[in-house]
Amino acid sequence: MSSGWGLNTRGVSLIELLIAMAISSVAISAAIQAFAAYGLRLSSQHGSMIANQELRLGLDVLASELRLAGGGLLGGDAAFVKMEKDEVEFFANLNGASTVLTQVAEVGRQELPVEDGADWPKGKQVLLCSAAHCAWNRLAADGRKSTLMLMAPTSEPYQVNSAVFVLNRVRYYVKRQDDGTQRLMREVDGVASTVLSDVRDFRLQYFDRSGGLITVARDVVRVRATIQLGQAGSMLSREIAIRM
Repeated sequence: MSSGWGLNTRGVSLIELLIAMAISSVAISAAIQAFAAYGLRLSSQHGSMIANQELRLGLDVLASELRLAGGGLLGGDAAFVKMEKDEVEFFANLNGASTVLTQVAEVGRQELPVEDGADWPKGKQVLLCSAAHCAWNRLAADGRKSTLMLMAPTSEPYQVNSAVFVLNRVRYYVKRQDDGTQRLMREVDGVASTVLSDVRDFRLQYFDRSGGLITVARDVVRVRATIQLGQAGSMLSREIAIRM
């Protein structure tokens, strides 16, 4: 009587099974390592993409506001209050806030009749412009719908439709943190906020009409801003023409 489990029937031995399991383990381990490496690379690429996007956006904000720095030149003043390699301060009409006179303002006038001065806060710098030139002043009280109160009386007459502009005091600078990292800060009328974190390098260069590097604020017509994020992060530069 024969049996299906005779001597000639070959099965899988324990050693072969262990070898097969070892090969499978190696293959699985290699696959896991490959997926882990891919995940790390993907995460690194995603982080770089986010950092590059933040860098471009931060540089866009800086450039758009620096272009407005020439607003101070309307009054015969320099565009910049301060211009250092890692700090710049200037006046600009950031939000386009403006109004016009509805009546003639005589010499020595402090209360100006305007088309709309609502929501203009006390202490704001303003630029009052005649047909010939502009003069600086400051608001002595919060603006009202039809009135602006100046801190100093006018030194010349202003005709109907003379323009009045709000000027914001804007400052960009680098702030070092306790952990040694640096942040690019933006300050508008005394209120500061972070533009970019982990800033490795922030440089500003100022140029005159002939393209030469200068330190005289009145002659600046172009600024080059360079920013690098992280130790090995991306670096971007932007040429910014100052609005004259």
